[in-house]
Amino acid sequence: MEDSTIAAISTPPGSGGIGVIKISGPCAINIARAIFRPGPRRPPWSGDEGENKEGFKSRRLYYGHIIEPGTDRVIDEVLFVVMRKPFSYTGEDVVEIQAHAGALVLKTILSLLIQEGARLAEPGEFTRRAFLNGRIDLTQAEAVIDIINARSPAAMDMAITQIMGGLKQAVTSLRSALADVLGEIEAAIDFSDDADIPFHPGALADRLEQDVVRHLQTLIRRHEDEDFLREGLKVVIVGGPNVGKSSLMNRLINRERAIVTEIPGTTRDFIEESFIMQGIPIVVTDTAGMHENPDPIERIGIEKAWEHVVSADLILFTMDAGRPVTPADFALFQRLEGKKCILVINKMDLPQAKKLFRLPQKWAAVPKVETSALYNRGIDALKDQMAALAGDVAGDTVHRIVPNLRQKQGLERCLASTRKAAEGLRQAVPLELISIDVREAIEALAEVTGERAGKDVLENIFSRFCIGK
Repeated sequence: MEDSTIAAISTPPGSGGIGVIKISGPCAINIARAIFRPGPRRPPWSGDEGENKEGFKSRRLYYGHIIEPGTDRVIDEVLFVVMRKPFSYTGEDVVEIQAHAGALVLKTILSLLIQEGARLAEPGEFTRRAFLNGRIDLTQAEAVIDIINARSPAAMDMAITQIMGGLKQAVTSLRSALADVLGEIEAAIDFSDDADIPFHPGALADRLEQDVVRHLQTLIRRHEDEDFLREGLKVVIVGGPNVGKSSLMNRLINRERAIVTEIPGTTRDFIEESFIMQGIPIVVTDTAGMHENPDPIERIGIEKAWEHVVSADLILFTMDAGRPVTPADFALFQRLEGKKCILVINKMDLPQAKKLFRLPQKWAAVPKVETSALYNRGIDALKDQMAALAGDVAGDTVHRIVPNLRQKQGLERCLASTRKAAEGLRQAVPLELISIDVREAIEALAEVTGERAGKDVLENIFSRFCIGK
């Protein structure tokens, strides 16, 4: 770890009651002390019993003022707290200055700290130092950004489980099981001529399946089933022109976001909004109407719509109940094959709805909801169906470990190597080769927790943080 001392504003920009400036590093206390004057209620640097040579007890708030060195000009009235290593967020000496949250006052205090020898922190550098100093592992560092970005209580619960070490503990347990198996394999290699040392490859393969493979599969499946709770379930509204897609979106988000007219093709670009539905974060996209022979501008909108369809978790295939199903509808629905889909039969308020519209028999197994976006009918039933297809997970995420994509990929590498080792044990593959597979499985887990993560991985993760975290 480098020996520089870093500083940054840790609260969001804007006016408010309190703004926090954080300093971390070997000179944090001396640098902060240079611009802090304790209040009149206690003698400055008194050296009371139990205090250290700098005059601060760790984790105690001190009242005082920020002073410009050389002029004694008062900058702000503040609270000042020292957290000594290793009992701090970064594992280094840390000082936090709690000032008034005005952009000018916070920038002035930060400038004074830099003049005294601190440097401006890089994005995520406080958390990165916590990781490098062993205070947290990489899964916990990633959970910090998940907490900051949480869009729903379910997402926050998942992040809290991670930051409390849920995945770290699971990975540690898996590594221990793999290390035990590796130890027995290496002992069998070293003492292959010793008949008194029993070795049962079949039983060892069973242990790998039970103690490692099964748990890895559960963790990987949780990512596949529940990771949408982090970023939001991606819902895309698809259908022909003038079937009521924009009206449907406005009803879902409960405000007039999309322009609605009787003229077909009003929506020529996609419109995206977020909302919370039954505890599930939703990112809904209204797309241009899909039809043949569009004009050049509509064609661009349709191409963008298909880009969103490809990455969607759920499609709302919207149809007009006031007209029959057309060959174009069949062709469009066929292109959605393999996607989770709900048939939204809209405009059920039209007199001709029951007469003209007939649901094709081949679509009978697809979940469907009848709506009238104009009169706000059937929208609650649609939300219920959306929640059902999303899975009944939003209310059951407390203490559930849900790996992110990077972690899932590491777990999949571990799973592949573990399965290969188990198969090798059953097929009498040379133990030297099997030991390589087990080591690769252990290394994959070390990448998950960050012990073997490359510099590019760390840069990618911590670049997503704000400067003050």
